[in-house]
Amino acid sequence: MNRAERVSYPFLEVLAVLLAAAHEKVRDAVLAYGEERARAAAASQLQHLSDHMLRDIGLRRSQIEAVARGDYRP
Repeated sequence: MNRAERVSYPFLEVLAVLLAAAHEKVRDAVLAYGEERARAAAASQLQHLSDHMLRDIGLRRSQIEAVARGDYRP
């Protein structure tokens, strides 16, 4: 076994773990942001419907936010 095979690089190993964890956090934040934007777009679309149209699909204006969040239970 030569000297190069015996040398370990703990700093680089720790750095790789930290970068992987940071990548995961950033990915989760980006996904959460995209989901929030989609919820906001859905709520906006529903807010633009008339009361008559909302009534036709079985909603009241006060229920729009719950529907956009996915919390609505009829």
